[in-house]
Amino acid sequence: MATITRTLTASAHVAVAVRLKDPERETVARRNLAEAQIADAIDRALTTAPPLNPGQIRTLTTLLKAGGQR
Repeated sequence: MATITRTLTASAHVAVAVRLKDPERETVARRNLAEAQIADAIDRALTTAPPLNPGQIRTLTTLLKAGGQR
């Protein structure tokens, strides 16, 4: 059974935007692709890791709320 991840779907949207030469659509699609890649990575990590403690969850939440700002 093939698994279609969020990342693959979002990648397809980027490809369509590039093919259409639509910069605004491409920007949105690339932003959505980044979100999908992060979500898929989190899902993969959480399925194999032991449960996180509250402090670890707070640390990760802080990272996400910062949105890449340092």
